[in-house]
Amino acid sequence: MRLEGKVALITGAGTGIGRATAILFAEEGADVAAANLELPEAEETAEAIGETGRKAFAIAADISRPDEIYAMVDRAINEFGGVNILVNNAGLPAVPVPNAFEIKGKYI
Repeated sequence: MRLEGKVALITGAGTGIGRATAILFAEEGADVAAANLELPEAEETAEAIGETGRKAFAIAADISRPDEIYAMVDRAINEFGGVNILVNNAGLPAVPVPNAFEIKGKYI
C-alpha cells in the first residue's frame, strides 16, 4: 500500500487511462476524487474504487472552466482534508485555463 493515507484528484477519471489510474491508486491505498466531464462515467469509477475498500467520490468538471476547477479542488479539500496527488489526465483543446500561480494563490 504505497499510497496509504494519500488523496488523489484525477481528472478524466471516467474512462481509459484516467479510470485505470484512479483504480490503481485506490488499490495502492489512496482515496480518490474522480473528476470527469460526464458525471455518470465518474460515478462508475468511484463505485469501482469503493469496491477496493477506499473512499471515493465522483464530480463532474470541465477543466476549461476555472469555476469548475476551483469547485472540484474545493470539494476534494472539504471531503478529504486536502490533496496529495494531482493527475491532470483530462484532454483539453488549446484554450486558456488558470495558471499554476493563480491556483497556488488560492490554495497555498
